[in-house]
Amino acid sequence: MQFENRLIEQYLSALRAGDELDMARIEAKAADYDAHNPEGRLLDQLVGLTQPAAA
Repeated sequence: MQFENRLIEQYLSALRAGDELDMARIEAKAADYDAHNPEGRLLDQLVGLTQPAAA
């Protein structure tokens, strides 16, 4: 959980800065994490952060 929270914080920071390279790096880490954790949905959570909230 601590790893997930740290990646989410890093992703939000990169998103605010518009750093697409760092976002891609973090997405790759999340995909690797999900591949090794069958219940993992970290990549989905990160991608969800980039979507505008529904009204």
